[in-house]
Amino acid sequence: MNESQLTGIILSGGKSSRMGKEKGLVDFQGKPLISYAIQLLEPIVDSIVIGANNELNAYREFGYPIVEDEIKGIGPIGGIFSTLKYTKTQRNVIVSCDMPFLEAELLKFIYEKMQDFDVLVASHGDNKVEPLCGIYSKNILPEIEHSIQKGNYKLMDFFKNIRFATVKIDASLPFYDEKLFYNINSPADIKI
Repeated sequence: MNESQLTGIILSGGKSSRMGKEKGLVDFQGKPLISYAIQLLEPIVDSIVIGANNELNAYREFGYPIVEDEIKGIGPIGGIFSTLKYTKTQRNVIVSCDMPFLEAELLKFIYEKMQDFDVLVASHGDNKVEPLCGIYSKNILPEIEHSIQKGNYKLMDFFKNIRFATVKIDASLPFYDEKLFYNINSPADIKI
């Protein structure tokens, strides 16, 4: 990965309705959930941006710029749009704050396969797509804006209008782990 040409974006702007409190700040195995994403990205990117809409002062304590959604309440597409507008790099690693078991080797693997795609994300199992674990090109901003203006906030619909692909992640890869894509959405998920 060419570190000087890559920004890490951590999306932590969701409603956290199932969690009942700000998800990125929830304690998981002794530290805030978002700190796992920060530790994941720090060695492999040049800069980090946090997309958040709540508890902004708490997120600022991590020492990275905070970008609020320009249009709130439209889901991940709003966070992707706002953070991509903010970054200065053409390519950006986007991860969600709620997947503490992601590995740097996974992100490097996706990055190496990027080629001319606008968005390349992980998939696993029976083609389960992980839209918040991948590489995003800044080129997609006009198309995202168009989708938002049309009121279509579904990422999978948006992906049909760009050069999008997935990278299959399975047990044949040396960094694979069953928990790689484990997602923490509720208090019960913390107890693993």
